[in-house]
Amino acid sequence: MAASSGSRCTRCVDAPGEDDMLRACGQLGIAFVPFFSIAGEARTAGPSRAEHEEVRSVARAHGVSHAQVRLAWILQKGAHVLAIPGTGSPDHLVDNVAAGAIRLTEEDLRLLHRIDPSAS
Repeated sequence: MAASSGSRCTRCVDAPGEDDMLRACGQLGIAFVPFFSIAGEARTAGPSRAEHEEVRSVARAHGVSHAQVRLAWILQKGAHVLAIPGTGSPDHLVDNVAAGAIRLTEEDLRLLHRIDPSAS
């Protein structure tokens, strides 16, 4: 599989076998653009929907929002992973930038990895 520096891959990051594909993209210098709603279950249920307990727990531990945890989780998958979060207001922009500074621990990542992708 050959790749140029301008290559990119766009998929859902929760698909089966995704970790292997993400690793391969990183090794080949391919930018990965995940396609999903950062809001998780909110994409159809609206902002009042229930969030996964794992996301709520990590958000509480870091003192941040659920969306910031989800964005930090994606960003921590590698420098080749290019998230494009929605920014509907100046406040969302500030929150999105702040999410880039969140450093999830190994325990946080283990907890988040327990989320069933079909439920996200």
